[in-house]
Amino acid sequence: MKKKNYIILDLISFADLSLLIKIRKLSFFLLLGITILHTNSIYSIGSKSFSTYDKSIPNNSFIKDGEKLDLAEQSDTYIIQNFKLNGTITDSNGQPLPGANILEKGTNNGVVSDFNGNYSIELTTSSAVIVVSYIGFTSQEISVNNQSSINVILSEDASNLDEVVIVGYGSQKRKDVTGSVSSVSIGEIEDVSTSRIDQAIIGKVAGMQIIPSTGEPGADPIIRIRGVGSISASPNPLFVVDGFPIGSIETLNPNDIESIDVLKDASATAIYGSRGANGVIIITTKRGKVGESTITFSNYFGWQNVEKTPKMMNAMQQAQYHFDGLRNRNLDEGNDISGPPANWRRSVPTDVLDVLEGRNTYDVDVLDVVLQTAPQSQYQLSATGGSENVRYAISGEYLNQEGLVLNSNFDRYSFRANLDAKLSDKITAKINLNPTYSDKNALRTTGNQGTGILGSAMATHNYYPLLDENGEYFEFIGLGAIANFRNPLAVANEYKNNQKNFRFLGNIELKYEIINGFNLKVMAGSSILNNRRMTFIPQLPVFFNNPPEGSDDTFSSLNWITETTLDYNKSFGKHSIAGLIGYTTQKERGHLNFLESNQFSNNLVQTLSAVGGQITNGTSEIYEWSLLSYLARLNYNYDSKYYLTGSIRTDGSSRFGKNKKYGVFPSVALSWRLSQEEFFKKVDFVNELKLRTSYGETGNNNIGNYQQFATIDYLIYPLGGNSIGGYGPERLSNPNLTWEKQQSINIGMDASFFDNRLSLTIDYFRSRNKDLLLNVNIPSITGFSNSLQNIGEVENKGWEFLFSTVNLNGQFKWTTNFNISTSKNKVVKLGPEGDPIFSGTNVTMIGQPIGMFYGLIADGIFLNQAELDKGPIYNPGANDESRLGDIRFKDVSGPDGVPDGIVNSFDNTIMGSPYPDFYYGMTNNFNYKNFNLSVSFQGVKGNQIYLNSRGAGNSTRSRVRGYASLFNYWKSEADPGDGVTPRPNDAPTGGVRVASSRYLDTGSYLRINNITLGYSLPKEVVQKINLKSVRFYINAVNPFLITDNTAFNPDVSNLSDPLRPGNESNDYPLAKSINFGTNISF
Repeated sequence: MKKKNYIILDLISFADLSLLIKIRKLSFFLLLGITILHTNSIYSIGSKSFSTYDKSIPNNSFIKDGEKLDLAEQSDTYIIQNFKLNGTITDSNGQPLPGANILEKGTNNGVVSDFNGNYSIELTTSSAVIVVSYIGFTSQEISVNNQSSINVILSEDASNLDEVVIVGYGSQKRKDVTGSVSSVSIGEIEDVSTSRIDQAIIGKVAGMQIIPSTGEPGADPIIRIRGVGSISASPNPLFVVDGFPIGSIETLNPNDIESIDVLKDASATAIYGSRGANGVIIITTKRGKVGESTITFSNYFGWQNVEKTPKMMNAMQQAQYHFDGLRNRNLDEGNDISGPPANWRRSVPTDVLDVLEGRNTYDVDVLDVVLQTAPQSQYQLSATGGSENVRYAISGEYLNQEGLVLNSNFDRYSFRANLDAKLSDKITAKINLNPTYSDKNALRTTGNQGTGILGSAMATHNYYPLLDENGEYFEFIGLGAIANFRNPLAVANEYKNNQKNFRFLGNIELKYEIINGFNLKVMAGSSILNNRRMTFIPQLPVFFNNPPEGSDDTFSSLNWITETTLDYNKSFGKHSIAGLIGYTTQKERGHLNFLESNQFSNNLVQTLSAVGGQITNGTSEIYEWSLLSYLARLNYNYDSKYYLTGSIRTDGSSRFGKNKKYGVFPSVALSWRLSQEEFFKKVDFVNELKLRTSYGETGNNNIGNYQQFATIDYLIYPLGGNSIGGYGPERLSNPNLTWEKQQSINIGMDASFFDNRLSLTIDYFRSRNKDLLLNVNIPSITGFSNSLQNIGEVENKGWEFLFSTVNLNGQFKWTTNFNISTSKNKVVKLGPEGDPIFSGTNVTMIGQPIGMFYGLIADGIFLNQAELDKGPIYNPGANDESRLGDIRFKDVSGPDGVPDGIVNSFDNTIMGSPYPDFYYGMTNNFNYKNFNLSVSFQGVKGNQIYLNSRGAGNSTRSRVRGYASLFNYWKSEADPGDGVTPRPNDAPTGGVRVASSRYLDTGSYLRINNITLGYSLPKEVVQKINLKSVRFYINAVNPFLITDNTAFNPDVSNLSDPLRPGNESNDYPLAKSINFGTNISF
């Protein structure tokens, strides 16, 4: 046999021998002798292969250098390698898997794949069987059958027990996690064409509801993790990007993201203390890997359209509706209608008669004019690679997204550089740099016909052209009730609202290995924001010739953070321990300036320099807040069976009173892996079974700044017939103002069955939010009417279920992920008197969820005189009392708390809920050779939304356009229409304009939110053109929606007021899009 040289590095561990042997080019026999002397294993390491032999050798056996060893006598496992096999290891998308293990079955002969997934192994026989494995993927056994080349495609392992999960200030293997943590990898969302990462993960995380309540380009969706628990403080989760806590991820490029981990229970979030009550979303961006450089160009382009448009009345229907509304009002008032309608007491306008009598045949839906097909595109160039000492991941992105509304758009330019450096044997460094610039033109869309373009477009009748015969904007002046409407086409073309935002996010981390397993980390970072918004409305006849008006709004802030942590990880036999202690500080300083003027001399110069210092409104504000924290965590497990996790964090915040500045937030969690018990291993079909439970306390400090202080304001006082200005107190101080606290428990189970073909996660959670902030009425002798105090309490509980299945696992693979969740909140305490909080059509009261819909309960309509005589009548004896064809309401109560036969304000009650009974999501992935197909859907069930726009159109007095569903209305006892739609009326009779369940619409829906079909060119084709990989895909976003909702979007939630959830107000519609994408690596 030919003599070989062998290299052995660090073969003998410190734990066993406290000895390190480094030998460079020794003879096999000397190497073998040294290894036998100290261990029970023999290692043979060649240039690309290794072999291991287990032997029992007496401790006093020595092999002298140069002495011959009879291998036939000592070992029958030494391998004579004589058959060579090579190939490539890739995932189901054709991406190479570097570091995959290829082992000859029945031996310890194996190799690992290189950076490009290539491998070469020498086998003992051409009939050998190889075992191919890779962390996070299902292993495969393949018979060689005399083949010299075998390419292997590995599929992701549904169990993912060794998957690394990012938790607060560290990471753990999935099997070791004791808290409730959900993860999304970039592989699940990489082909979803969207400008925001949070929109890409809609429906993919159990317990997290993402509400895309507006389709405006670049706008934040609403994110709720495990429901709502606060009345006045922000319910938004905390985002942490590469260790830096931030408030919004609008500027983050989805293609830069490697993984997303969602921390849900207190065991996982308590390490973030006063910011953990609403959950934590940890985003990890891509980093470089050791190996040759890879340059990747990716792009997609596509077109967006409105996902769903409300069905509105056409010109003839609207004219008839208004005509009948005026006719009914004249009849109710006893006016004569025998003459021409233009001469009635309540006369019919000429424009309505022109349509009914055929003089005006114009009929164009205004929504079709102001909404458009909107193109979008994204281009990205990235480079990754590095050596053992320096690794890098660099990317640049340009995104252009036109809005669905005319003249609205969003452009983003982003750059990211992530660097990893090994400065010495003990010191490593990480640097993350992410500057981003965005430019957005965003017209005001949400609101009624006087404030938003969509409200104006919804309200404007089809029979009014938006341009007159001369090509000028049509003016509504002189058209009665709509004379104050603003021409929506003019608003879209002439209003200016431009926002330019720059953000720099960067941090650096140094890690020093004090001794093996004991590390010191120091991180420092900053976030710099500079935003500017400029608006301008010109002076035009269509805008009633009001003087030009404009504003200039600037905001800048510097947020910096420092963190110092010590972590220790060690295993002693069956015991494993991991500890962490740390100290962190964070501070933000911001400066806001707002200037406004209506003294512009003309429409040409649209900056405030043109007003000559005549500022009509302005404000300037400087704010600061700071946070000082100490934290600690301890993880212990015995034999990978029994786990204990404890953490504690102390936060000191500048936002609270001097007596309550510090809060302590502890947590403890236990878990038990029953599947590792000997008695359970006999259950063959169970691969993993783990029980978890946790308790913890977190907080919410999102209450704004300076709420604990007494403040003064500039006030106007009447004195001697004159108005005198001066400074006066605005509110009282409260030195006891403190955190909103959340105490929560979680009970969970993780299980997998049938060789990990079925995985199941179940969680039950229950939390109680205490010390909620509310304005409490105080005696008027103080000079104030109320004071902000910690007095509220809300309970929240729910279930989460996650099912993952591998349905087919051959050459054709099919996997499914399904989750379904529910959460219910209930107000337990509400101020010293427990008085309800009324907010428009919503109420918050003890025993009910926050912000329930409140009003009269509609119970059909009065179809005939007999039903009207039976009642109950709305406001009997008043001008607006119920009549035939009006809404019939339920008689719920009276002054004495019992029904009294009439309907008035005493009958207002809970009429609906903005919260779903449950919400769910499902993704099906199909893979066949180089093709992959992904289909995702999500939905909610059981909630309602309040259609403010429908309420406005239900009475013809407002003269706004109505929903098409209103046209099948009651006309007479002989012609009752659909039997549920009330008659039109130009007067507010029968409670038609009061808040009632008549204007509630379903919020339930099922949306297919993503379909992606991809194809990767075969590797042999790609190599011929000197590339690493080429992939094409077509992607449909929100292609199908199933719902009975009649508005633009069933995903509705009020952004600014947590006490008024579920209120619709002509919200910006969501987009559906078709996109084509390419990824090329070289």
